[in-house]
Amino acid sequence: KKRAALKEKADAKRAVVEKKRAEKKAIRASGAVRPYSLFVQQTTSGKKGKINLKSVAAEWKALGEGQKQKYRDQAKKNLSKRRATRQSMKKSPNKYALFTKQHFPAEYAAAKKNTTNRKDAFKAAVRAVAKKYKSQ
Repeated sequence: KKRAALKEKADAKRAVVEKKRAEKKAIRASGAVRPYSLFVQQTTSGKKGKINLKSVAAEWKALGEGQKQKYRDQAKKNLSKRRATRQSMKKSPNKYALFTKQHFPAEYAAAKKNTTNRKDAFKAAVRAVAKKYKSQ
């Protein structure tokens, strides 16, 4: 019984790790988001052995603006892909988070009127929002 519970717990932990790995892999699949990084990837891909980054940097500096623009455009596309991927992975907020987002600013403003200490005002506002949420 205990062994089965431990195995189940380990499997759940492994599933979380695998999910994070898959998310990171999906983000990396969008490609480089900096023009220089994209240039380095394309210049050095397929080369074996030591790669001289100084010569790659010199090549980048020698490129004209028109040639660099191609890398900037591709990097911009990759960045928008990456942002879309990250956005799709976001969890939707729960009811309490939505309630807090709606009610906290007014409660905090009211609490700041009663005290000059921002920390105390924050704590009071959090307590007030939690109390309102529980009384629903």
